[in-house]
Amino acid sequence: MNGALSIPSEEPQDVFAPSAPDAPQPNPIAVLARAMRGRWRIAVLGAALLAPAFAVAGYFSGVQLYESQAILRVYPQETNILYATGEASVLKIFDSFVKAETTYVASHQVMERALERIVEDRPDLVGAMNAKDLAGSIEIKRSDSLIVLKTRSKEAALASLKLDALVTSYLALKTEAEEARTSVRLEELRARDSELAARLSKLRSDQLEVGGEFGLNALAKAHVEKIAQIDALAARKSEVAATLATLEESSAPASADTSNQEIMRATLLDRAMADLSFERAKLMSELAGMRAGYEKHTNLRFEQKEYAKLEEIAVIETAMSNRREQIRVLGQTGALTDVTEGGDDTTTAEIQALYAKVANQLTVAREEARDLNRRRIELDHIENEIGEAEALLEETRRALEVIRLESGRALPGYAVVMSPPSTPVDPAEDTRKMLIAGGGVGGVFFALALTLAVAFSERRIRFAETLLPFEHRLPVRQVSAADDADPHAADLLRNELQLQNLRKPRLVGKPPVIAITRADSGDTTEFAQALAKSFARSRMKTLFIDADIDGCSFEGGDIGWSDLLSGTAAQPQQVEGASDLFEIGVGSDHSLQDRGVSAPMVRAALDNIAGSFDIVVVSAGSLQDRLSTQFVLSNSEVAVLAVKPSDARVKIISQIDRLDSLPRNGSVAVLRSALAGDPWLAVRT
Repeated sequence: MNGALSIPSEEPQDVFAPSAPDAPQPNPIAVLARAMRGRWRIAVLGAALLAPAFAVAGYFSGVQLYESQAILRVYPQETNILYATGEASVLKIFDSFVKAETTYVASHQVMERALERIVEDRPDLVGAMNAKDLAGSIEIKRSDSLIVLKTRSKEAALASLKLDALVTSYLALKTEAEEARTSVRLEELRARDSELAARLSKLRSDQLEVGGEFGLNALAKAHVEKIAQIDALAARKSEVAATLATLEESSAPASADTSNQEIMRATLLDRAMADLSFERAKLMSELAGMRAGYEKHTNLRFEQKEYAKLEEIAVIETAMSNRREQIRVLGQTGALTDVTEGGDDTTTAEIQALYAKVANQLTVAREEARDLNRRRIELDHIENEIGEAEALLEETRRALEVIRLESGRALPGYAVVMSPPSTPVDPAEDTRKMLIAGGGVGGVFFALALTLAVAFSERRIRFAETLLPFEHRLPVRQVSAADDADPHAADLLRNELQLQNLRKPRLVGKPPVIAITRADSGDTTEFAQALAKSFARSRMKTLFIDADIDGCSFEGGDIGWSDLLSGTAAQPQQVEGASDLFEIGVGSDHSLQDRGVSAPMVRAALDNIAGSFDIVVVSAGSLQDRLSTQFVLSNSEVAVLAVKPSDARVKIISQIDRLDSLPRNGSVAVLRSALAGDPWLAVRT
């Protein structure tokens, strides 16, 4: 009877439970392979169903794309700047201009104009397209001086239409901008031309109004003559004043000393000659200085001024000639007042009247000279303004001609269509083929991903290696595809239990108790009966106890486990056909429920009934559902946790502490009805 759980001696060998080894780093591939274990058939079946479905969906989702291309080329205004090694700044300016044109082609303004043209030509192909969608569907690249435009569309006509509208809109907007820029400059110059022409016309009117029938030269000559006349009248006035003063001083009222008057007049004429000579010298000096200043630069104004000076000098020379003639005549006749020796004496009243007349003539001459001088000055100013206006008008008209001739060369270059948009015949890309292949692959991967998602979300045990992290506390002694009642599996488990190392020495004289339990809900009676029969076949007197009092495995009024717990004596019944196997059923005391069982009751019942047996196998029921199961485990040597792949993993993990601490020598796990893919199935059968 002592061979149920072998031990070399009664000394304790291992009092403390072994510590957990260091957990190795998980291999991702091994984790995925483990998750897919036993699920490959489902994954393959799902892939076989999903791959064609996804491929069909990809075929109907795919489209045929037609590609069209157009090329614009930007030519420089300067010749050979792309090939010559000349000034680098010119090439940089042209390169920047090409970049700017590439950006302008892709601008929102050009896209809006192109969209308007497309809507105008083919509104049925546009749909809900806007300028942003159009810009996103056209690829614009720059290659040196080339601007390459590419687009793809489901319709071949729309592909070429988009590029044609874009190129046409770009060239039209450039032409409009160039015309607007040129027209602005032309309008400014034309307005300036009109303003200068009107100003010139007004100046010419003012010239006619100021000059009248005289020109500037005529006015200068008349002014010089008027100055000479003023000088003569002033001399005449001085002579008359001197004569009148002489007459008034003389006592003879009727006549005057003609000889003294002649001398005085001669003296006045000589002084006038001196003044005229000084004025002539002054004018000659001014003329010489003016000629020296304009020696290398002759123009119309210089000739006019020179002519005026010469006229003034000529007038002064004429006045000097007249004064010489008067002096000569005065010397010959001896009289300035036309008085002869036989004539009547000139009266003072006549001389006074002559003085008033000469003074009046002098005043009028001075006013006329002042008016002539004013008109000469105004006319000279007007002619200067006319010259300036004519120069500005000529410059403006020359600028107009320059703008008209060079309006096309305002920018560093110009763009032309090198290759017009092509009309595609065959599709450039058929996405249906790619989507069919992608759909098939996607279906396979989706089936695998779905299978993996189900595997990682699995909460069942499925395979025995799930308990590998806890095997140092709950070793797995058997993994078998047999059911709970299989005798061969029961024999193998019996051997494993007999070789189980003991933590504590077995009490002498007391049979070892093996408790069968489950962490999840389930019956342990069939499993315990098979194990008890296995011990009985090995010629060990075995007692089987059905301690699951809420399971009601035995019906009827036989005295059993519940009666023993209540203190009633019970006699084990021999199992028919097995001489060494005895059993005790649930009992007839149904008033005792699971929640009414205590540890002393279980200990006393086992002590009273198990004394004459070699081994006791107890069906303790579910550790999750039965309170009395813990008392049975605490009075047993070894607990056997019966596990099935359908059991919840979390429930087993939550009971490991109890399974490790309640039995005297710990617990072992047994996996029955194992799946075919369990890696421990061939090792621990």
